[in-house]
Amino acid sequence: MKIFHMRFMILTAGAYGLDGKDNPLPNSPSVPGVVINTNEVTHASALDYTEQNQPLLIQNNYNGWLNPEDLAPMPQCIAQQDQSAWLSTMTKCTSKRCTSHFGFICTHHQWLTQLSCLSVEFSSDVIQKYFSYCDRSILAKAQLYEWVRKITGRTWLVNVGDASGLATLSPASLADGYSAVDVVHHAPTCLTGSTSSLSLESFQRVMASCSFGSTTQHTGNAARPWEYSEHLRSMIALDAEAVGYDLVGRRIKDGEYFDKACLCTAFTIDFKKEPCAGSGQLDLTKERLWIHATCGAAYLPDNWAETLRTTQFAYIPMEAWHWPKCVADMPDQVTDLTTQCAADACELDSNGYCKVTPAVDRACVCRGISYNSCGGSCQVFETRIDYVNWLYNLCGNVQEWHGLPDSWRQLAAPTPLEMIPWQWIVRPFNNSSMANMTRLPYAEASETCVSNEWKLGSLVVASLATPLALVLGQKISKSRVAHSYPRQSHLWCWISKGTLFAALQIFANWLNALLVQNTSGYGDVPVLQLMLLWCSIPRLTWLTILLLGLHQSEAIRFITGGSMLFSEILLQSLSSYHMFMTINYGREHKFYFGGIGDAEKGTPAKSMYAGALMWLMAIGTTIIQLTRAMHKSNRLTGSGSLDPQDQPRDTHPTSKVPELTNPLHESYSRSRENLAHYWMNKSSSPEKTLLISGDARYYTDYGSLSNNHQRHYDSQKALTESYVDLYTTTVIGMFLLWIAQWLFWGGFIGLSSEEFCLPGIGVLTGVWVIFSFAGATVMNL
Repeated sequence: MKIFHMRFMILTAGAYGLDGKDNPLPNSPSVPGVVINTNEVTHASALDYTEQNQPLLIQNNYNGWLNPEDLAPMPQCIAQQDQSAWLSTMTKCTSKRCTSHFGFICTHHQWLTQLSCLSVEFSSDVIQKYFSYCDRSILAKAQLYEWVRKITGRTWLVNVGDASGLATLSPASLADGYSAVDVVHHAPTCLTGSTSSLSLESFQRVMASCSFGSTTQHTGNAARPWEYSEHLRSMIALDAEAVGYDLVGRRIKDGEYFDKACLCTAFTIDFKKEPCAGSGQLDLTKERLWIHATCGAAYLPDNWAETLRTTQFAYIPMEAWHWPKCVADMPDQVTDLTTQCAADACELDSNGYCKVTPAVDRACVCRGISYNSCGGSCQVFETRIDYVNWLYNLCGNVQEWHGLPDSWRQLAAPTPLEMIPWQWIVRPFNNSSMANMTRLPYAEASETCVSNEWKLGSLVVASLATPLALVLGQKISKSRVAHSYPRQSHLWCWISKGTLFAALQIFANWLNALLVQNTSGYGDVPVLQLMLLWCSIPRLTWLTILLLGLHQSEAIRFITGGSMLFSEILLQSLSSYHMFMTINYGREHKFYFGGIGDAEKGTPAKSMYAGALMWLMAIGTTIIQLTRAMHKSNRLTGSGSLDPQDQPRDTHPTSKVPELTNPLHESYSRSRENLAHYWMNKSSSPEKTLLISGDARYYTDYGSLSNNHQRHYDSQKALTESYVDLYTTTVIGMFLLWIAQWLFWGGFIGLSSEEFCLPGIGVLTGVWVIFSFAGATVMNL
């Protein structure tokens, strides 16, 4: 098949006697010579006559006269041209000679060719007639040079030096490389059926002149390449040698190839009269892509890619087309655009050639769509963001398209109101029914809202009221505090006082929410929602408990501190409603994974959502640590025996604990012992104080009594240290919650801004302060 294909290329170019303009040459003697009887082809004798420095194989030499079949076959580039001059030259050197005598009588005559004559007759003038065509391809030129050198002994073709390097070819000799002939199938018919603008040769002829096989092959009778025809009175060619890549000393995969530099240089195009200019935009695209992939951009005009119908941008493959999420709300005139703008376009394959695929004309679609073309869900939050991004990606770079509003970047990100998890605001309106319409633009407020600094300041004042009231109250009632309370009553005191304190805080929030709702323009503000939101206001409970831990009175430390802890648990439980709502809203809308982006007021929004998440983590950590501390305390008191020898002791960190934690652990252990010693010292009798102080020499004479005191001391110390652990865990947990809630409220106020406009903020702050003092009074009872 390969031999037939190569032979076909030669026949189409020269076997039918075509001149340089593809016109037939009916009188050319080459016609019968090249139309070879294929039955005479000897496939097994694919002899290589082109190996470098190989002498001409001569079977019989009659004093410089040779049989024509001993001559090298015709080179490819000669067979592809008008062979008349070539055959005429060989005919001049061929005559009928006597090859066998009987005495003076010739018994056998043969047509022989004289080598010396060929050397003279195949002068540079004869070669010059064929040189320009053979010079296109470096391989064809090298093949011609080998033929001339073997026949004439010359080392040049037309001029001295024009064969430099032809005897030592390498793969680099093909300057632009080569490609398989099969790539012609990617070229449009209007290109392959056109002619070169300069030489007027057909595309197929130029391709044939640049073609070569993987190896050198014969296209006729390799054993008898020449013959003298007495009928035509001329030499005729029975074989022609097709150029092979093996001329460069390398082998490639079997097939047919062409020299890119040869084709791209020999086949010229006048881009003012492009072959495919009148065949439609798709064929023009295929033509230019084929030239670009084969020859490179240097063979194309500067603006060659401007009007191409490709899927790189101008056209979108049907398989890659997608609609935004709000497609259900798009009108039919928009969704029908993909049908109206459907067209075939070129999708580039791995080699840069055109692969025709169904596509959508991007510019056509963009002419029929804009932001206002779609309503409904296309203009609501996440689907709006997706719709705006889809529009921008689709048409943003299309010239003269202005389908997006000037504020489209704000539309492509969450608005401040859309980043608030709940569906209500606190803002005055003339029409109070608008108070719940938080996802839509709002009417102008009827009054100016206080600044965010004032709002945060009111929270600071309200949070400072409780610890200040407790400190003042304890100083006033210090003389009335008992130094010992039955431990059995601690739990009841915690619950009763803690519940009453929390109830006062909740009532203050409810009263303030009711005041807000009864203000003109705030009629639709939800009282319950606002009350629960205020339950998450940061409180200085951690500072209050910290100060109580340093108090001299054990009753104040345990009862008041425990009551504050219980009240905080109740308030944090109520604040969890909005905290969990915030966390879940952020998860649903991917605010924790970059969903906020560069949105307006994105920084306070990130603070709010980070605070809510930190609150959840602090709650979880605190519950775990409190549970462990309480379990340890219960183990010390539950069995009725406080003998520390019967209780598990803390061990020092083993080698499994990183050494970096040892200093921190040791520091905490010392602090815990010091605080436990302080508590025991402040709550013990003088006798116990002597033991606690370490002056145990006074008890050495009492024997077993001294040992009982020591065991009692050790058990009390272990129990007190467990209370210290509980106390430390509570303070740290409350401190982390306080930080998390400040992040939450700082972010929320910065995000909501004028949409959280509290009327009479001074009055609201006063209510919180009054009820904080009332709660402190309850704690000091």
